[in-house]
Amino acid sequence: MSHTHLLCLNAHPEVSKKVIRSWSGVGQGAVKLLLVLLITGCSHVFYQPIKGALVNSERFGATPEEVWLTSKDGTKILAWAFRAEKPKGTILHFHGNAENMSTHFLNLWWIVKEGYDLLVFDYRGYGFSEGEPTQAGVNLDALAAMEWGHQDHLKRQSKTFVIYGQSLGGQIAARAIVDFPNQKNVSLLVQDSTFPSYQGIAAKKLGSRWFLWPLYPLAFVAVSDEYASEDVLAKIKVPVLGIHSPKDNVVEYELGRKGFEMITAKKTWWKVKGGGHTDVFHLPKSTYRQQFLDLLSRL
Repeated sequence: MSHTHLLCLNAHPEVSKKVIRSWSGVGQGAVKLLLVLLITGCSHVFYQPIKGALVNSERFGATPEEVWLTSKDGTKILAWAFRAEKPKGTILHFHGNAENMSTHFLNLWWIVKEGYDLLVFDYRGYGFSEGEPTQAGVNLDALAAMEWGHQDHLKRQSKTFVIYGQSLGGQIAARAIVDFPNQKNVSLLVQDSTFPSYQGIAAKKLGSRWFLWPLYPLAFVAVSDEYASEDVLAKIKVPVLGIHSPKDNVVEYELGRKGFEMITAKKTWWKVKGGGHTDVFHLPKSTYRQQFLDLLSRL
């Protein structure tokens, strides 16, 4: 796997450990790739999908139900549902920019054993989903997934409906939820290691090397913020949990905090001790899993 991604492959730590290590020092390959794409006016650097399945979920004792969703423009996207015996709640997961859900589901797979249904899906162009990812298209996929998750939550009669966005997935979920007709029925929106602006993170990467400073303005010219969450964060009406580690060298801590400050709804911030990018629930001797379960029980 390459380290030439703007955002690191934030899959399960055991799957992407080598990739995460390769991002130390800001990610030289990412900056080089970003330069090329900025000059050609391309925003697709944010999407690094891999087709097919990278991990057989059955290796982990996980056999999901397969569900095909149809976005508003007719694009079909694949989703998985991992079932708890008697669900206390439903967790809809929005994964990061690379690989696909066959690795990303492992980030939250542990919660199924705690009595929660886990729903995951692939954006267009990822895994077995149709199409190619764009900001507008992925926004449609997000809305289709939210509607499916909400209906599944009602059908299963679970107590809570949580939308959990990690890295790029946090950006996508936050932007889409304000257009979701049933936003009021969402119990919690989680923003884990995410950022509020595509232009902002592009500028952060360009500004990370002194010799790139003359090109810094390109981040605001060649990268689109049409579907950036920063324009709508104040419109979110449901409780929000923000999670970020100061040691995250993929999506910098200040970017996550900046977005969190824009939210006016009831909110809670977790400044993660140790760890890095999207690994809050996989740190040794950590209590974050129990803290999350306690929070869910109070919703």
